[in-house]
Amino acid sequence: MTVRRILIVSGTHGNEINPVWAVKQFNRKENSFNHGIEYEYIIGNPVAYEKGCRYIDVDLNRSFKESENLDQNKNSFYETNRANFLVDEFGIGGSKSCQIAIDLHTTTAHMGTSIVLYGRRFKDFCLAALLQNKFGLPIYLHEKDKAQTGFLVEAWPCGLVIEIGAVAQNFYDQNIINRFLIILGSLREEIDKLKNNLIELPKELIVHVHKGSIDYPRDEIGNIDGLIHPERINQDWKLIKKGDPLFLDSRGITIKYEGDQFVWPVFIGEVAYKEKKIAMSYTKKEVICSNNQWVYEFESL
Repeated sequence: MTVRRILIVSGTHGNEINPVWAVKQFNRKENSFNHGIEYEYIIGNPVAYEKGCRYIDVDLNRSFKESENLDQNKNSFYETNRANFLVDEFGIGGSKSCQIAIDLHTTTAHMGTSIVLYGRRFKDFCLAALLQNKFGLPIYLHEKDKAQTGFLVEAWPCGLVIEIGAVAQNFYDQNIINRFLIILGSLREEIDKLKNNLIELPKELIVHVHKGSIDYPRDEIGNIDGLIHPERINQDWKLIKKGDPLFLDSRGITIKYEGDQFVWPVFIGEVAYKEKKIAMSYTKKEVICSNNQWVYEFESL
């Protein structure tokens, strides 16, 4: 396995400040040793970070479209240009090319420490399986949603998101920071073991596959007319079955889940998703058998 260059991105959303602080601490420690792994550190959206807002024009983590789309929108939005810069600088063929991208995020939802994957790339499965095996982290596999595309890590051959919450926007939480530091340190350790053939994949990977998102109840003019039901608050990753409460509307009426299939909700009440008309997303649990091809493709990076 060749020496890896890993891009660590924090501040992709400018009001998610704990990852930025964690990366500063991690960088300070890693300067003394790198175990054959080179890191590049970047604040994804520095202007939004300085202003303490999620983004300036559009969501940066939805701005990594295909190259032709990026070119069409060139100079129109700050985040579109920023996405171009990051790919040109750190993407394959860039001046500081990295094979792996790790995008660090926080959420106001009660997601705990979790992993987000986009699509079923074997290299991503390999890295996610090692982390899940070590820490038991839940994995949100986001795929096949035309309304949600252009994620940062998709622009690199291998990449995943570390999502930690709940924490308020623009609020520092040392416990959240410590979790990022543990994950970042473990990534280096696990990749180092892979390099030296000292690790085997677990037998299976457990994922929660994205099945769709639901909006808040709304009135006839489009205003939110119902809140997350008290029994649903802070219940991310917990099973929902037919008849379970979802929302409590302005008249005190409970709106229940009417689907026939069991679902597991994620990002319940995420503040930043209100503008996307998402109150929560539904997932279905899936067990994927490990495959040695995952390791082979990861080693070929």
